[in-house]
Amino acid sequence: MYEPKNYLALCLDPVHIGTGGYRLGRVDMSIVREPATGIPKIPGTSLAGVVRAYAEMVKNEDNSLPEVETIFGTPKKQGMLRFYDARIVLFPVSSQLGTVWVSTAERMRPCVAAGECGENVLPAEPQDENKVIVLKGMAKINPVNLGWLLLETEPIKNKEEKKQLIQALSFVGRLIMVSDKLFHHLVNDHLEVRTSVEIEDETGAAKGGALFTYEAIPRGTVLGFEVAIDFRRGDGVSGEDIENLLGKVFGGLKILGIGGMGTRGFGRIEVLNFPH
Repeated sequence: MYEPKNYLALCLDPVHIGTGGYRLGRVDMSIVREPATGIPKIPGTSLAGVVRAYAEMVKNEDNSLPEVETIFGTPKKQGMLRFYDARIVLFPVSSQLGTVWVSTAERMRPCVAAGECGENVLPAEPQDENKVIVLKGMAKINPVNLGWLLLETEPIKNKEEKKQLIQALSFVGRLIMVSDKLFHHLVNDHLEVRTSVEIEDETGAAKGGALFTYEAIPRGTVLGFEVAIDFRRGDGVSGEDIENLLGKVFGGLKILGIGGMGTRGFGRIEVLNFPH
């Protein structure tokens, strides 16, 4: 029996999951992207690897937790958990009013739930792919300023189909819906890009000719990911046992982070909708 769990995570710092090498282009060290859309993501393998590493740390401190090999598996035996890619569901963009989060109808679905506290929103695709639908915080603004873009707004048509943002996303003060095409451009044009230089071990000074640039998913981005639990492989492990373990492990993501450039202040994420 499988039980899927959907989580939302907020990037507390920029997150860099590199492609594993240098390339010619806008930056030297690019980040992993979805092949079909070109939108950055965190691969499920990266999530699984770092969560397992943190699980081994908390298991050493609390022996009452389930065995790490049972939950995550071994080279010869499959574990209980399956981690899927973390996708961008809400992306922050600067405007004249402050931060505006942008999303698409399909990507925002994990963020809405009927019956929970929050502002009313309608996950509806704009009919004109070059226009936006204001869902929260900018009702009287037209056109909408998104950095170097000025975009006309499109009114919400089916108000009776309104839904609500989950309570964990109450910090989202301004939210707009855009087309898939526009979302691709907004995300890739507003990624964080930094410049660094390699340091000589012997002298502690900058190495000549070793300047490089790298990109990252910016702070404030909301990611969505799914974890599937296979209870057939649990050997008596309950859902409560797994929640207890993941609760401690997700705390490690908030403190120690994920991905590269950790010594440069990158990588911390906070799981928002985990039942504490």
